[in-house]
Amino acid sequence: MDTKPKLVIFDCDGVLVDSEIIVSTAEAAEITRIGRPITVEEAVHQFAGVPANDMYRMIEAQLGTPLPTDFSTRIDERVRELYLSELTAIAGARETIRALQIPCCVASSSAPNRLGLALAKTDLFDLFYPNIFSTVLVRNGKPAPDIFLYAAEKMGMSAADCVVIEDSIAGVTAAIAAGMTAVGFVGGGHCTPSHALRLKEAGATRILSRLEDLLAIVEGTSEEPYHLSVVPDEVALTV
Repeated sequence: MDTKPKLVIFDCDGVLVDSEIIVSTAEAAEITRIGRPITVEEAVHQFAGVPANDMYRMIEAQLGTPLPTDFSTRIDERVRELYLSELTAIAGARETIRALQIPCCVASSSAPNRLGLALAKTDLFDLFYPNIFSTVLVRNGKPAPDIFLYAAEKMGMSAADCVVIEDSIAGVTAAIAAGMTAVGFVGGGHCTPSHALRLKEAGATRILSRLEDLLAIVEGTSEEPYHLSVVPDEVALTV
């Protein structure tokens, strides 16, 4: 992006709220229960950022059989329990959003009820309402660009003026396909040492581990295209 962005589009899970481990824990337990053993780490790798219906189709293809009729309900119930007891905002989320000098919105693969609960539980809902968009509003979920293009249109912005903050490969891919600048975020509890490199390879122009560092990008004062506040030694990003 040669000029300053005019709109920040945030993913929710793993960017605003530290929920990916919670969701993946529920998903892994239920997938294992129906006969396909999977670890939480594998669930994160395969399904983080992927809309639920797409995930269900992937699991059915792997199993070679339809999912139980109560599969999604069991996951939703478990996620809700864990959200209410364990979910927290990503460090610095509220402060960063309040400090932004340009409009922002949320564009998430989560269903509206889960998305609303996550933002309300972490005291972020009021900072975005009514500019909260779920992929149920569009035909195709991430990695298709639909939800980001929809959000930009609703916010009255062109794609070229938008920066997207994403923690998933699917999300970064969607942002690039939309013609937007993608910033990878690795500050969530689910991010492994290799996650930064994977986001970079997917097309992220910058990699952040602290949301506060987004302010320098928005204000045009960040000179490092691949900046990490905290990065394990085994991950080496090259400019």
